[in-house]
Amino acid sequence: MNPLLVGARASKMSLMQTAPVLASLASAAPTILRPFTEAGGDRTKNRAPLESDGVFSDEIEAALLAGEIDVAVHCLKDAPTLDTPGLTMAAYLRRDDIRDCLVTREPGLNLATLPAGATVATASVRRTAALRNHRPDITVRPLRGPVDTRLQTLDDPESGIDALIVATCSMERLGLAHRIAERISTEILCPPLGAAIIAFQTREDDAATRAAIQPLHDPKTGIEATAERLVLLRMGGFCNAPLAGYCTTTPGTDGTTTYTVRAQSFTPDGTTIIDVRRSGSDAAEAAVAASAELTRLSAMDGMN
Repeated sequence: MNPLLVGARASKMSLMQTAPVLASLASAAPTILRPFTEAGGDRTKNRAPLESDGVFSDEIEAALLAGEIDVAVHCLKDAPTLDTPGLTMAAYLRRDDIRDCLVTREPGLNLATLPAGATVATASVRRTAALRNHRPDITVRPLRGPVDTRLQTLDDPESGIDALIVATCSMERLGLAHRIAERISTEILCPPLGAAIIAFQTREDDAATRAAIQPLHDPKTGIEATAERLVLLRMGGFCNAPLAGYCTTTPGTDGTTTYTVRAQSFTPDGTTIIDVRRSGSDAAEAAVAASAELTRLSAMDGMN
């Protein structure tokens, strides 16, 4: 059997989340990892707001189309909203914790007890808007770069930063869950569409690779991921657009399943937030209904 060539970004985060994937794939086929150093460009530069879709995946997708790799591993929230012709999202790992978290320099603090005037660092348009809405008395300061680099900045007493907002799943994948001061409720800070999902992308005509990775696929996550990508598609969003939301799955006692799609749009200053939920037995239909309601409430105007 030929080795399965797996492509992923060469960041510490990407490599750590890809390592268990390689271990799981090894039972089906020999695997070789190819890290991509240019995927996503320089994370320290201003990428908010980002002007285009797919900035974190172009290099990897080009290698996949060229046959240089067989599988691309993506954080779904950073993947292109539109499927690249010739490629398909073939499988999704079971979703991790979708919440953002607060990491503080001083122990014992949370989002409610941070003192007025405290400086919280994030480069995310979504997080900035939510913080300005929930805690207008704190200062939000842009800070970019990999999570481990941001943590080093936080730990420097000369940085002037009191806390960070980062993804809970990022801290867990880096083995740093012990540093989390608070897992922030999604009612305060709505996660990005596609949050905490690792996706596997293959060529459309590569049935053998899709069969090899299928044992890793989580059907529930797949349904939620498809619904969330549908909201992004219908709203014209991308990974750092002023748009957030998620799909949840609720099994009924009678054997039925209810899917609830939450979709949120906002102005970057946090002064206007539109938040809708739609539920039903079909996740895609709930996604379409939530998108339609956002549009009806002039959400598109707030995103432009």
